[in-house]
Amino acid sequence: MIGNKFKTMKTVLITGINGYLGSHLAKTFASDYNIIGLEYSLNNLSRIKNCNYKVYKSSNYILDNLFNEHFIDIIIHTSTFYGRNEEDIKKLFVSNLIFPFNLLDKAIEKKCSLFVNTDTVLERFVSPYSLTKQQFNDWLWLRRHQIKVVNMQLEHFYGPDGNDTNFITTMINRMKNNESKIDITKGEQMRDFVFIDDVVSAYNLVLNNQNLLKSDYTLFQVASGELISIKDLLFLIKEFTKSTSILNFGAIPYRENELMLSTANNSELLAIGWKPYYRIEKGLKLVCK
Repeated sequence: MIGNKFKTMKTVLITGINGYLGSHLAKTFASDYNIIGLEYSLNNLSRIKNCNYKVYKSSNYILDNLFNEHFIDIIIHTSTFYGRNEEDIKKLFVSNLIFPFNLLDKAIEKKCSLFVNTDTVLERFVSPYSLTKQQFNDWLWLRRHQIKVVNMQLEHFYGPDGNDTNFITTMINRMKNNESKIDITKGEQMRDFVFIDDVVSAYNLVLNNQNLLKSDYTLFQVASGELISIKDLLFLIKEFTKSTSILNFGAIPYRENELMLSTANNSELLAIGWKPYYRIEKGLKLVCK
């Protein structure tokens, strides 16, 4: 009985399965899908070390044996390089554009039913990262008649045990350490921060309601719908961590093409039944514990 059930389960390939988002998605979908992972390196799989997933090494190339050994029904592409660790710009180009293009090509060749891409709401020329993400989105749109595509544009997401490069995680850690002074911008930027559980629920809704997708290409913006200034966000973190750090607003200039006002629109997700449950205060309290 168990063996027959397993055979009927659809197989989902998650790129970046050991990442913060990828690992959360894998653990959520494992009860309903056969999970296969793809990672740039297999040296550190700490987020999924107690999970029984078959994980393949990509090194930015698509391994034919992965697709030969498994029929992949759905691909969820979450892996990315942000450039936060000063990666070479060529690495961003290969990782965020060439690699997913090859993956998309293989998905079309092997007749996968759905390609779910993880994108950013950032404008094209905000950074090399956002440029590569938007360029791949262009290819998704161009090839939408060859495979059903869902493009998930995420606002800044956060949650417990987030990556050290995540802005909220970084600021919480610095304030918990009571750094004497933290240099930041003026903090006037208005941002939308969405909790990790709400992000995962959006992906879950999409996978379980593919019949509601209106076309070969569907764009969803995953946002809480609640704007907060960076300054107010940092004051909340300081309050919840009981930090003695001095927030030195204005010490760092805004970057070129700084996004001052987030305009993400989650109405398309709301229309198919999604609802974010974590307001920023609630989410921060959980993360600041």
